[in-house]
Amino acid sequence: MSLTDWFANRWIVAHATSAGEIADHFAVIDRDLDDAAVPRLSADWRLGITYNAALQLAMLALAAEGYRPARERSHERAILSLALSVRISPATVGLLDTVRRKRNQSNYERAGTTSDAEATEFYSVVAGLRTDVVQWLTTNHPALTPAGLIP
Repeated sequence: MSLTDWFANRWIVAHATSAGEIADHFAVIDRDLDDAAVPRLSADWRLGITYNAALQLAMLALAAEGYRPARERSHERAILSLALSVRISPATVGLLDTVRRKRNQSNYERAGTTSDAEATEFYSVVAGLRTDVVQWLTTNHPALTPAGLIP
């Protein structure tokens, strides 16, 4: 499948973005990664904050490609779209999707489902994903890349 197929299926909709919107996404991503690095927070909360950074990276990539998720299953579609936009490995996309489901559980159903090691490992994955997205954006959408953006 491609993003064009997703658009035809109405899983995503057309969206005109700007360099300012992309910069705003990076501000949220960097804030969330900074906050998720605070060790006194619970592992569940650190995982959730890190997940939000991953979601913003996915939304940013879709926006750069001219789309946004449709309302139905928007988080799931945003995360899964990373395989089509940035060409993130299926294993990484699978991990992001697993954490998406786990975050829902820890936010709404049960506390203490995340270990410190799991939160730390996921943080490393998302920090690496940020670097990958910056490189992809710089190569594929240089006009949208914020000035002074550090990978």
